[in-house]
Amino acid sequence: MLDRKEIDIEIARLEYGESSYPAYAKLANLYTIRNQMNHKEHTEYDHEYSAAPAAVEYDPMVAQYGDSEFLISIAGKHPADMWGIMDDLMDTLRVANPRVYNGVMRKINAL
Repeated sequence: MLDRKEIDIEIARLEYGESSYPAYAKLANLYTIRNQMNHKEHTEYDHEYSAAPAAVEYDPMVAQYGDSEFLISIAGKHPADMWGIMDDLMDTLRVANPRVYNGVMRKINAL
């Protein structure tokens, strides 16, 4: 296994040594190895200790937001299931009571 310190020493020796194509070829190989070692070190570190904000765990269930009969009944349910029911309700409300429907839509659009 190559040691990072040995690679750095060999690079320094070749950089200040004779200028020849074989020396440049060795330097190119050593630079590549060193860069790959750096990339691997940073990748593992970044993966474990990223500076990015931690991912927020998403709870797929509706939380309890209040104590009304409606809010209590939807707590712990899947939101996608609830939205289908609410869409049907809004369609019915639009036909049965357009004034109330428009009031609800204004409140939603104002959010």
